[in-house]
Amino acid sequence: MPIKSPNVSRLFSGIDTTAFAAIMVVLVFIELIAGAMSYNPHHGLSADLPRVLHPVAMPGALRDDAMLVSIMRDGKVYFGSEQIGPDYMAGKIQARLTDRDVERKVYIRADARARYGTVKTVLDGVRSAGLLGVAFLVDQRRTLGPIR
Repeated sequence: MPIKSPNVSRLFSGIDTTAFAAIMVVLVFIELIAGAMSYNPHHGLSADLPRVLHPVAMPGALRDDAMLVSIMRDGKVYFGSEQIGPDYMAGKIQARLTDRDVERKVYIRADARARYGTVKTVLDGVRSAGLLGVAFLVDQRRTLGPIR
């Protein structure tokens, strides 16, 4: 009969979950940081922009304080990311112009299939707010090469 020594090693069959929990916490923080860095307040509004051959770069439209108006196909109008009625455009612009640092230009992202009446109402609101600087944002049409 074998003699049992008091220092017999025992098998441990427990699972250590602290390493798994630490990895999950790190992954959650990475996801939160990546989501915060890719935040763009204008991405929630997607308009099918008209395409032109020779667009002009508008770096001012990328500023955080840019006055961006989006006109959707169904006639909805957004000032920044807030939906407003086209008739209230002048009041919203005048409220933003109280800040002296804001650029005195309105950038309009009008869907290619938006009705002209809605665009005209927005333009009238911009004009009645006292702004003459209006820029329309468009997509660049891709061409295969020079036309002969």
